Formats: sequence, C-alpha cells, structure tokens
Amino acid sequence: MNNKVYPVTLILIILLVFGFLYALSLGSVEISYSAIVNIVSSRLGFTELTASRTETVIIERIRLPRNIMALLVGATLATAGISMQGLFQNPLVSPYLLGISASASLGSVLAFTLGFSPSYYGLFAFILSMITAAIIYYFSKVNQRSSVTLLILLGIGLGALYSAISSFLIYYIGEDSFQVIVWLMGYLGDATWERIIYATPPIVMGIIILNCFGAELNIFMSGEEEAKYLGVNVERTKKIILGISTFIVSISVAYGGLISFVGLVIPHILRILVGNNHKILLPLSTLAGALFLLTADTVARTVISPVEIPIGVITSFIGGPFFIYLIIRRRAKIR
Repeated sequence: MNNKVYPVTLILIILLVFGFLYALSLGSVEISYSAIVNIVSSRLGFTELTASRTETVIIERIRLPRNIMALLVGATLATAGISMQGLFQNPLVSPYLLGISASASLGSVLAFTLGFSPSYYGLFAFILSMITAAIIYYFSKVNQRSSVTLLILLGIGLGALYSAISSFLIYYIGEDSFQVIVWLMGYLGDATWERIIYATPPIVMGIIILNCFGAELNIFMSGEEEAKYLGVNVERTKKIILGISTFIVSISVAYGGLISFVGLVIPHILRILVGNNHKILLPLSTLAGALFLLTADTVARTVISPVEIPIGVITSFIGGPFFIYLIIRRRAKIR
C-alpha cells in the first residue's frame, strides 16, 4: 500500500472536521466555536442550551443544513466522478461531460416550472437522468460493447440539448427566472432539513455501493478483455456503476444545482497523491469531495459578503483551468 495513504486520510479527516466547524462560525454574524458546540450538544441532550436565540436559529436553520448539504453533494460528485473514470478508463469522463448533470438540471427545472414542491425535484431529476443514461449507454454500443468516445460525444450532445431546453423554460418562467438561474449556477443557500432528509439516505447508500466496486474498477484498468477473462461481468458492472452514479448525481443536482468539475478535479489530485488503486481512491474521493465543496461554498458566501457568489462559479474557476491543463498534458503524452 502507498505509504501516503494513511497521512492523506488523516489529513482529510482532520480538515473536514475543523473545516466544518470553521464554516459554521463564518458569516455576516460570526459565532464562536463554544457557542456552536453548545448548540449541537444541547440538541443531542448532552448539555443545556446557553447560546443566544439568534445564534441558535442561524446555526440550526441556516448554516448547519447548508454545510451538511455541501458535504453530501461534494461527496456524491467526487465519488461518481472517480467511478465513471475508472469504469471507462478515461480521466476526462465526469457526470458533467456525460450529460447527466444537465439532464438532472432539466428535470428539476421542469418540476419547478410545473409548480411541484421541492420534494419532487429529485424525482424529476432522477427520471430524466436515468432515461439519458439509458439512451447514452444504448447508442454508444458497438459490437455489443459501449464505446467511450461515443459515450462522451453523446453526453456532450444531449447535455447541450438539455441546456437549450432549460434556457427556454427559464425564459418562459419570466419573473421567477432569476431564482432558477442562480440555482442552475450552483446554490446551496436554500438547503433545509426537509431536503437533507430526502437526499441523505439514497446518496449515502449509493456512495456505499460504489465504494464496493473498487476491485472491479482496478481490473477494468487492464482493459475490458482482461476484466472479462478474470470473471468480471463487464456489461452488468457498467450498468450498475453508471446507474448508481446517475442516481446519486441526479439527486445532488436536484438539491444543489449544476456544480461542475468536482468529479474531475478531485480524482486527479488524489491519483497524484496515492496512486491508482480504486479501493483507496473511492473512499478518499468521498472525503475529499465533501471537503472541497464545503470549502468552495464557504468561499462563495463569504469572499465578497454580503453578496453571495453561486458555488458553481467557484468550482468552475478552479476546474476550468485544471481541465485545460489535463487536455494539454494528454496531448503531450500522445505526441
């Protein structure tokens, strides 16, 4: 095992714990760590509540659900990203490039346009994402095998189509369009405990299932023929990983908006640090993705406070140049 694994894991856990507390303390109203600990411990029944009512309301109703949603969405996007990259043996594959994020966004916009409550956003996002995944998978097959090139091209094409439909619906909505536009750029400010209750069980279960496929993804690195020879049901494994990834990404997009590049940046950084063993990469991606999005959201809401930047803008500022770097590096290797 890579001797960097344990230090990296420990650092991620420490940063995640302290980063979570630090994010809770920051905002237009700064709240001390002692008050945060008191509020949380009092709700767990360990101590009596001594923090002020204002601090309690801010932590319980605004910052705590928002930070938890950031952890969930970040963990989802990074875990799905590393799973798809390992599955298709392509470091440029991500839910964003495959059109999964765009389809989930369109599903949520449809639910909003039709006047459904937020509890239906995830359902609409999931249905359209699964239809999209099925279309991409079916039409990318050549000689009973899915082509990575066709998969990416179909994803980009469908993503562009869905974005156009979403833009039309936003124009059709009229006065309320600004709310949808901000959400599409990535926004966690409307996170509530109700949404967390809806999102947490399927996301956590999906992440756990994907983490169980580390061995299969390691075998896929040797090619599909080798994987088949070693007893892996290649097409079945593809369907499960693609299906679960689509499922949890659609939910995260429904409640967090269109947040790009998390599933691309995090896996590459971790590969540099700990190597290509997916048994290690999957759980570390879950931790690192959660930390990354928590940090990005904290920056988004505090860097030019009281104005808040959509979190998707922050991740794109980081991910865009990184994506260009990867393409240049890949081109150099080909030459």
